[in-house]
Amino acid sequence: MKFMQVKKSKWVKGFSLALIMGGGLWMPTAQAISIQYQLTSLGGDAYRYDYTVANDGSLGSGVSLKLFDILFDPALYDETLLTPVSSASITADWTETIFASAPGVPTAYDVSANTSGLAGGASLSGFAVKFTWLGGASLPGAQSFEVYDPDNNFELLETGGQTTLAGAVPSPTVPEPPMIGLLAWGLLALLVRRRRSSVQ
Repeated sequence: MKFMQVKKSKWVKGFSLALIMGGGLWMPTAQAISIQYQLTSLGGDAYRYDYTVANDGSLGSGVSLKLFDILFDPALYDETLLTPVSSASITADWTETIFASAPGVPTAYDVSANTSGLAGGASLSGFAVKFTWLGGASLPGAQSFEVYDPDNNFELLETGGQTTLAGAVPSPTVPEPPMIGLLAWGLLALLVRRRRSSVQ
């Protein structure tokens, strides 16, 4: 009985260590830029995304957001019909371009500032695109985005994923990478412990 308690204690410690390690490796990094989206159905397979972009100032003191890309998978979005429909206040200060996909490169909704950009601590709504969804019955969901520095050889400053605005159409739930990482590490710990115990 004592032997079983010792082995169980070692197993629990190993599993706990795996969870801690997995959590550390898969923990999402803090983001300086956040982009929220709201999904609106336009009928049939046509939809519209409305975006709110925020710069919390973590890019650096006095650093404004001047260029970002929102990425679209061409297998799920008809890139030939992807069209910016932003408000007049946005189009006056920002240039919007749709960059076509290439092998291994998604379609991009590219937005660059004509003025000083979005200062730290500020947020801005009014960015929007309409599109035709190719994903069938599932709803369009969150996308990835990239932030660049146009003043420094278009250096990639940050990548991230969007969150949904309150009141938005819900999108299908997908397991978060941190949870997948924890499960993988936990299973690995179990296999290692089982193999060691069978060797002994």
